[in-house]
Amino acid sequence: MARIFIIDADPAFCESLGAIVAGLGHQAEHTQSLTAALASPSLRNADILFLNTALPDGSGLEALPKLRTLPAKPEVIMTTDAASADGAERAIRNGAWDYVAKQGAVDRMVLPLIRALDYRGRKPVKRGEVRLKRDSIIGGSPGLARCLDIVSEAAASDASTLLYGETGVGKEVFARAIHDNSQRNTGPFVAVDCASLSRTLAGSTLFGHRKGAFTGADKDRDGLVAQAHKGTLFLDEIGELPLAMQKIFLRVLQEHRFRPVGGRAEITSDFRLICATNRNLEEMVSRGTFRSDLLFRMRTVVMHIPPLRERIDDLPELANHYIRRICGKYGMPAKSISTDLHAALREYQWPGNVRELIHTLERAVLAAQDETKLFSRHLPDHVRISIARAAANTQQTEDAPAALRPASGDVPAQADSKPVHAPLPPDAPLIPGASDTPDTFTPPLRPGAFCSISESAEPTDLRDDLTLLPPATPIAGAPAQTPAHQKSATPVRSLPSTPYSEIEDKPQSRQPLRPFFEYRDKAFLSYLIELMDQSNGDITTACSISELSRSYLYDLLKKYGIATPQRKCR
Repeated sequence: MARIFIIDADPAFCESLGAIVAGLGHQAEHTQSLTAALASPSLRNADILFLNTALPDGSGLEALPKLRTLPAKPEVIMTTDAASADGAERAIRNGAWDYVAKQGAVDRMVLPLIRALDYRGRKPVKRGEVRLKRDSIIGGSPGLARCLDIVSEAAASDASTLLYGETGVGKEVFARAIHDNSQRNTGPFVAVDCASLSRTLAGSTLFGHRKGAFTGADKDRDGLVAQAHKGTLFLDEIGELPLAMQKIFLRVLQEHRFRPVGGRAEITSDFRLICATNRNLEEMVSRGTFRSDLLFRMRTVVMHIPPLRERIDDLPELANHYIRRICGKYGMPAKSISTDLHAALREYQWPGNVRELIHTLERAVLAAQDETKLFSRHLPDHVRISIARAAANTQQTEDAPAALRPASGDVPAQADSKPVHAPLPPDAPLIPGASDTPDTFTPPLRPGAFCSISESAEPTDLRDDLTLLPPATPIAGAPAQTPAHQKSATPVRSLPSTPYSEIEDKPQSRQPLRPFFEYRDKAFLSYLIELMDQSNGDITTACSISELSRSYLYDLLKKYGIATPQRKCR
């Protein structure tokens, strides 16, 4: 009998799935939140978890790596109310057994459950722990633990391995860990930086050459592929390998045989291939800049190394480790880390990952000199400035009035930005002189139009600072208005004393707004028809009234189908 744990905010779904699990002869328990699940003792012994992606107190996708590290190592089946391709990719990459949409009957959860239980019952004995050399991989976060599991899988075979990761995450460190834990650990580990290979000498560098093969080849030389015999060949930045060399490399991977430049006989090299890249090879294949057949041969085992910003829990251990090593390097006494420095390290985004962290800590140690404790003051200026700017932007967003705050994901407005625009209340007066009668066409300011607010206006009372945008020039025969060439705004008559926020809360009888472009096109068409009627079809008169150029007016008439043979368009 297996133990099934369901974490879902929908009680009806939990009850239905629990009844199905019980009918299959297994034990089921459910909670409606992550907090309640983590507090339950049954969670630690669960065999299968049904985890919803959206929960009242957090994201199931974010909690997935942590739940995968529970003592029982449960298989996790992600459930979702709204399936997405990105969500499915993230779930599978973080170790989920399956990603299932909840639409339809609950019975669709049975098949993933049966398959997961079958896999769990046949799961092989856990492989031995990965042996890491000192000063190698530091940390114990869920993302790092998953990478170490893949290191163990890759080390148990000679399969080609592909490592994905941003610059500075330590791809070569993981490649060496695979080599050190494999049966080839006594052989050479040959690293090749593909980005530094020139197009003319790439063949000689990789495969070697024979004396006299080209100018300067005064003796035979073995290439890096031959040097990796009985060991591991690590190709870093494989995405930078020239296309011509990619084609040659295909046969080398297939046959492990190659011919040196200028040589007649083929040479055999028994090597294990590990590749690494910070680029999206699948996207490069679609663009034709990377060979698909080479990619298929390289990615037998694939590892995605998480960036440092996704393994913040490892920062204290990493910082302590590298500070001890740096102090030893410079012969300095050991230094402790203050609380504010730990906080600063967590707030920084670390675009350069672990490599940037090492150099940042080295700078802090040198800045501290003989001090026994490191503070955030010892960090480089660019790190402190980045943290301060992020904090200022966050504070600015929190301090802004609710109506003026950017939506989630938007960039907060800067202090020197342009005046904010807010919708005018429905009962606000129209522009003086504007008319909505059929005799004249001057687009009035309707409810929902926009007005400009001076920066000095108080957010709770905008009466004294509301000014409407300049009105259009009146058409002949229309009531007098402010000329369009004047840039000053026309003041609005006094608004009611009720604050704008209270006006918004009162029930209003509003007509639903049409789409903006539909409203705009209808207004343009009405204006052009009225303009041509009042000018009797004369383009010169129409240009004088509208203050439009002749060419632009022709374009508008053509766009809206108004320029007809009956009109005097000259």
